[in-house]
Amino acid sequence: MESTTARHSRTRKILVWVLVVLSTLITFGSAAEVWVKHQLLDTPAWVRASDKLLATPEVRSALAAYIVDEVYSTVDVQEQLSDKLPEDWKGIAGPISAAIRGPVTSTVENLLGSPKIKTIWHKVNTAAHQSLVNVLEDKTKYGSTSDGKVVLDLGEVIRAVATNLGLSQSAVDRIPADAGKITLIQSDQLAAAQQAVRLLGILNWVLLVVVVGLYGLAVFLAKGRRRVTLRNVGWSLLLVAFGLILVRQVTGNLVISLINDPNMTAAGRAVYLIGSELLIAVALTIATYGAIIVFGTLLIGPSRAATSLRKLIAPVLNADQTVFWVGAAVLFSIVWLWEPTAAFRIWWSVLAMLIVGALGLEFLRRRSLVEFPDSRADMDLDGMKRSVAGVWTSVSGRVRSLGGSSVGDADPVEKLSKLQALHASGALTDDEFSSAKAKVLSPDQS
Repeated sequence: MESTTARHSRTRKILVWVLVVLSTLITFGSAAEVWVKHQLLDTPAWVRASDKLLATPEVRSALAAYIVDEVYSTVDVQEQLSDKLPEDWKGIAGPISAAIRGPVTSTVENLLGSPKIKTIWHKVNTAAHQSLVNVLEDKTKYGSTSDGKVVLDLGEVIRAVATNLGLSQSAVDRIPADAGKITLIQSDQLAAAQQAVRLLGILNWVLLVVVVGLYGLAVFLAKGRRRVTLRNVGWSLLLVAFGLILVRQVTGNLVISLINDPNMTAAGRAVYLIGSELLIAVALTIATYGAIIVFGTLLIGPSRAATSLRKLIAPVLNADQTVFWVGAAVLFSIVWLWEPTAAFRIWWSVLAMLIVGALGLEFLRRRSLVEFPDSRADMDLDGMKRSVAGVWTSVSGRVRSLGGSSVGDADPVEKLSKLQALHASGALTDDEFSSAKAKVLSPDQS
């Protein structure tokens, strides 16, 4: 008959795995929530993505075609050409207006890269998205909407392009006020969208606390297997990161397959890829945490490879405490400035990695001193200090020389005093000191 202790142990293992799996699923959902909140609902992020879209050839081509369609549907281009042609040529205004549509589209595509159009595009996207956020967060009843619809108004872009194409001001003025208005959200969708955004606001920090709490509880309950459980937590984070990348690929293909116009496929792909960039950033951030956890738990494990690696780095771990921590701080600063992933761009993320990294290194140091007490790097600290002092003296002397104040212009007593100090600090050997002293006292140096 199974003993009570064995039964409790098996129950505990099952519970630990349930907590890890549940935390993994919540982490996946939380990552998607971060993407929605900080990409789709963040105006600066939205506008940055919009600016990148305008710089994308596929999007600019599709937008140029849309603008030309709007111009041709709201302005009588044939009449405009007829007014500018001689009386005998007015009959061919129709064929000409149709023939130049392609070249006009190419011209508009180039115009979309001009500073003026970029500024207008930036402004209208900012206004539209701020209106969208105001409505979704219920800050105003409808904000800058039209009949309860949140719209992206490209009318100013169309009018600016029409003017640049040489259309008369009277023709530009006849462009309808609703030309170029793209509906972002319908009025009958507002209630559901507002409810979803309120839910996201509640879940923002709750999910993070729940995830950390469940992972922590799983490690705590895994008595006797805490290192292995923590390693599994790391692997689960890597699994979440891979899942997010896979979801981006699958959903991207799905979204593109829903586009009916083949000419818009390339633009749709570009829009989705740019709009989902933050999802990849979140995935890489989670992968960074997972990789650190997995590597750390493997490094402190009992395997032969881990022991060999600890023995290899033992001279570094067993080094002078000040030298070790200064070196670790410099290395972390280099990685931080490098920013290999988005995890190094968020202050609380950097702080978390700094704390966890410091605790992990201290644990490794203490374990290394117990495992390999005789493994130390041969470092002459006094020699290092003398070398640094010598380099500093050389550099500072050259800087002073570049500033117009040479060593030879200094007072001999002052120079002797400096040489004596350098000799006393060990930066100058006895022979170097004697040689330098002789030069100072030489009549040629007076």
